[in-house]
Amino acid sequence: MKSFALFVPLIVAAVVNSAVVTFSTGLGCNSVSQTYRGNCNFCADPPGDWSSVGFSEIGGDNRVTVHNQNSCTPASQVGQGFGPACWNQGATKLRSAWVACPGQRLAENGTIVDDDGAFIDFA
Repeated sequence: MKSFALFVPLIVAAVVNSAVVTFSTGLGCNSVSQTYRGNCNFCADPPGDWSSVGFSEIGGDNRVTVHNQNSCTPASQVGQGFGPACWNQGATKLRSAWVACPGQRLAENGTIVDDDGAFIDFA
């Protein structure tokens, strides 16, 4: 019985700390068609082109980026901000979105760096 009591709070903590990224066919994040969940340092990459991307259930120190190509590559980034928000397309449709862990920033060479200056290796 004790192991069950310890297991339940771990599940709740995992759900509470997950970011939500939604892709909408219309502007304003109101016509949600795709929803992705992840903790942090993940790329949401649905098929197709999208008019808006919404970020929720994250803190103000989570960096988010939106991209006009698949796979969240630095070269395709068309927007960057912090915390929950709705991003609308500009001249091109949106195709992928990134949620960083709290406190991370993007170095000049496109590498993600955490608070203590260490590079994060995604290989």
